[in-house]
Amino acid sequence: MGAVAVGGVAVLGSASPGAAARPTTLRVATGETDGVKGTLDPAYGNNDNDAARASLVYERLVVPDEAFAAKPQLALSWKPDATGQVWTFALRPDVKFQDGTPFTAKDVIYTFRRLIDPKTASAAAAVLSQIDPDGIRALDDHTVEFHLRAPVVEFPLQIANRFTYIVRAGQSSDELHTAGIGTGPFKVEKYVPGEEPTIFVKNEYYWKPGLPNVDRVELRAIAEPSSRIAALLANQVDIVTELPALGLQRLEASPDVKIQSARTSFWHGLAAFTDVPPYNDVRVRKALKLVVNREQYLKAIVGTHGSVAYDTPVPPWQTYGLPEKPFKPDIEAAKKLLAEAGHPDGIDLDLYTSAADVGLIQLATLFKAQAAPAGIRVNIIQAPAADYWSNIWLKKPFVATGWNARSADEALSLEFLSTAEWNETHWRNKEFDDLIAQARKTLDEGARTELYHKAQRLIQEDGGALILIYADTVGATRANIQGYRVHPQKITHDFSEVSIVTA
Repeated sequence: MGAVAVGGVAVLGSASPGAAARPTTLRVATGETDGVKGTLDPAYGNNDNDAARASLVYERLVVPDEAFAAKPQLALSWKPDATGQVWTFALRPDVKFQDGTPFTAKDVIYTFRRLIDPKTASAAAAVLSQIDPDGIRALDDHTVEFHLRAPVVEFPLQIANRFTYIVRAGQSSDELHTAGIGTGPFKVEKYVPGEEPTIFVKNEYYWKPGLPNVDRVELRAIAEPSSRIAALLANQVDIVTELPALGLQRLEASPDVKIQSARTSFWHGLAAFTDVPPYNDVRVRKALKLVVNREQYLKAIVGTHGSVAYDTPVPPWQTYGLPEKPFKPDIEAAKKLLAEAGHPDGIDLDLYTSAADVGLIQLATLFKAQAAPAGIRVNIIQAPAADYWSNIWLKKPFVATGWNARSADEALSLEFLSTAEWNETHWRNKEFDDLIAQARKTLDEGARTELYHKAQRLIQEDGGALILIYADTVGATRANIQGYRVHPQKITHDFSEVSIVTA
């Protein structure tokens, strides 16, 4: 018996004499469209499609496990010196890039120096600012030493972010944009930004014995959640990496589909520029936070697949999370603050939103309804999904937003440090910056925790972010797919062990 097709997916059977087995093809759908703004270059990864592409092609020294603890990938182990300022990483031997080139310390050095280089203009530079680029040294081909500008107690976890996938030394930005070479389980066969699908094929040099389990991956973006659900039910895709938390009844009723979820710090909310009127007045920002009923957002957007948030990107169950719940809806207090800020008759605001991500439109609609009793008149402007993150986010002063799950330090630094490229609220607070810097070099865990807590309270009291709910990551596969799990860090995927099972 030769290869057979199950639901449109080619699977391997026992080939008859002289017959060539058909390659197995895994079809993956992500939830954001990026058009010509997409990239294979990890230095500029900006959305879920970029993350999925990177996970197929590249690997990192360290990845976060499901509890956001550091887990080795291309690094075998690591250790700090007594101060936490010099870190030594032992690299896996016998790993090759997809072109057969051996993976060595020079590739690690090239990757991190490139990310830090101002000429690269990567958002990674803010997260990695403690690394001295001249202090990244090869002790031998498989040992790298990082000298930091100051101690960073959790440095391994700090470099387990969306940018730090290791690229082959010498590749230019132009090459990496569409034809990047990594050590991951698949290599890119065809990627043209704006065209669907992107096609990847098995990396014959992959270092994990016997993997990957499939020969080919087709990756496509399907923006509308309903379309993703329909595609999965119609057996047009095998894996959907992101689904809404609500409206899954048809999937739940299907014996051909398996739904997955993971508790995460992926948050939904609103962001206002703190240097633009009227949001540059902290009384206005506090009024916005007082009109929201967070429980209603939870019920409307994620139901039971999430929890209420209180204006910090670090949930209480995660390391360094705040336990307290400081805000309750108070319309009268919000009115009073607006009057004190010079708006006794209320205020008119433009709020930008889009179908670019799950829940963004619901966020805006619900905020408009909740804010109205306080005299906050909201004009919702719905932007096209295809270019929301490139033309609206970071460019308009009040937007619906959402951020993927991250470790505490990464979430706080990438989104809120004064120097952060993705500081979507334009909030710049020296006290906050100093607290993060101090926490990174504080060896005592209790003292370090208190510093991170103080930093988060500053965001709550003064910042321009309304972080309203934490949403579980929800995905699904066809029932015959094994070896795939959604990850709490939504940008992290592992397709290396995925297999397609046939009866």
